[in-house]
Amino acid sequence: MKDYSHIEALLERYYDAQTSEAEEQRLKDFFLHEEVPVHLQAEKEMFLQLQATDVPEGLEERLSQSIDRWGKKHRTLRLQWIGSIAASLLLLFGAGWYLQDDTPRKDTCATPEEAYAEAQKALVMFSTALNKGMKQMDALHETTERMEKIFTYNETN
Repeated sequence: MKDYSHIEALLERYYDAQTSEAEEQRLKDFFLHEEVPVHLQAEKEMFLQLQATDVPEGLEERLSQSIDRWGKKHRTLRLQWIGSIAASLLLLFGAGWYLQDDTPRKDTCATPEEAYAEAQKALVMFSTALNKGMKQMDALHETTERMEKIFTYNETN
């Protein structure tokens, strides 16, 4: 009985993607030209089918491009998170600095009605700015969705 431990070890390395082209050629020659024992018949069929499969032209380039696009998308999302965190910290530090200011506050309005009118103006300004920001966020969300559809479409094709 012949010892096939070398072929079995090569097969194991082949399945782990650790073989050289010469070793893969050795496996191919073995399965094509030598008598294969019964316990390696399934590997022979699978190996020969894998070797007979043609890789489509340009597949490697398309995969590399998809991976690059995914990396850029991931980087963009990471930058958005960093920007969000930085803005939040700036807001917190600004509020803390404002609240920490020990100078006494004096009323700027002479009557409660005048204070109410000023508060109403401030709330209208805040509401307008908030609505403007929400519109920009909606536009950004739509753009992000379109980009995700393009990436998904390109990855499937």
